[in-house]
Amino acid sequence: MNNSFDIAVVGAGPAGSMAALYAASSTGLKVVLFERKSEAGIPVRCGEGIGHKGLVSYIEPRPEWIKSNVKRSIMVSPSGIQVQIANVEKSYILDREKMDSDIVQMAIKAGATYYSKTPVTSIKKVDISNYELITPQQNYFAKVIIIADGVESKLARCFGWNTTLALKDIESSAFARVVSPLIDKETCIFYTGTHVAPGGYAWVFPRGVGEANVGLGISGSSSYAGKARELLDRFINKEFPAARTYNYHCGGIPATKWLHPLNKDGVMLVGDAARQVNALSGAGISYSLFAGKTAGLVAAKAFSNGKVDYAGLAEYEKLWKKTFGKNQNRSFVLKEFLLKNGNDQFLDRIAASLSKERPDRINYLRVFLKTFAGNPLLLYKAFQLFK
Repeated sequence: MNNSFDIAVVGAGPAGSMAALYAASSTGLKVVLFERKSEAGIPVRCGEGIGHKGLVSYIEPRPEWIKSNVKRSIMVSPSGIQVQIANVEKSYILDREKMDSDIVQMAIKAGATYYSKTPVTSIKKVDISNYELITPQQNYFAKVIIIADGVESKLARCFGWNTTLALKDIESSAFARVVSPLIDKETCIFYTGTHVAPGGYAWVFPRGVGEANVGLGISGSSSYAGKARELLDRFINKEFPAARTYNYHCGGIPATKWLHPLNKDGVMLVGDAARQVNALSGAGISYSLFAGKTAGLVAAKAFSNGKVDYAGLAEYEKLWKKTFGKNQNRSFVLKEFLLKNGNDQFLDRIAASLSKERPDRINYLRVFLKTFAGNPLLLYKAFQLFK
């Protein structure tokens, strides 16, 4: 039947589309991918930054996905002290709209069925090996479900997951594209301070000559309706006067631990729906690429002669925990420390100390070691993030 599938993936962001791609590529199973919007990846609610290893380890990037190569970073303290980090690993700013769209097309080419403008409003188990997905158009059936419906995930609640986020564990974020001659095409800039982004930071990620992703995230405990957008407008007007801005949008970024368990019976969670995001920086593209690919492969592997080894799906969580899970939990501990202790004076002291060092000797690990030098346990956790 055309409404009956082996594996159904809900959400066509990086995590969901990767899951569909690898589930469809590895077997002759029937795979379906649902997306509630008309186009996958729009709007892009992230800075689009990723390290070389975090990208190429999970998918072969196409040249048109790369908007710029990052060669240095600058961190600006609350009082304006600049710390240049010239010793940065190879990193990129992506064209997420293009990348997300292409991965969806790759999944379709691999054999997945794709339905856009098809929101899945609920899912229920109908028998021991079948789930029913309800959409406004019609209902569909699948033996394994991979939920990738983002930070707002409601479908996980259908199976008992508590997706509620405490205010301190979510960042209210605002994003915009900025066109200005003041933008350095090879430098990422991070701004801290309560006057810029309380409980978070602002960023400028170049997308080539004269254009950048500019955004900020603030702790939900310091936010109110519209505050992130107000702070972003003020930041852009100060740093890029007379700039042209477009593509404004807002959204939430989880800043917490990943949900456990990652699978129940035949249902798996990936990406923002699973809270798979670096809790300290908010970065999550590489996490989503890995989680989606791994979930898709594990789900396909669980099938044999039309039957599903549901116990075998637990391999997905084991691989996640080994690769990124422990690091994410460490980043959460560091975030909690900075929320309590990282006031403007603290950040200025760290910046003042680092500014005396040569930029080519400073890397991100050096910044973390300096920040947590007074706390041996946090220092250990920070060091482990870079292993």
